[in-house]
Amino acid sequence: MTLVIEHRQERRATGARLGHSLAHLVRELSGRIVSAWERSRQEREMESMPYDLRKDIGFRAATNTAPKSTR
Repeated sequence: MTLVIEHRQERRATGARLGHSLAHLVRELSGRIVSAWERSRQEREMESMPYDLRKDIGFRAATNTAPKSTR
């Protein structure tokens, strides 16, 4: 018994390729938005902790950018 399998690559319309790339773009963009939101939420949680606790876990203090008075 002989089994013959013929494989032909189908030609896709450009609309199908465009739909695929658009879906990929939307998925990637939504992933970036979610990760940015999660990152900002974590930063808010860290900043809401007391200074002593942040210092104990090794969180760096913000550098003071305001000029010091010379009084």
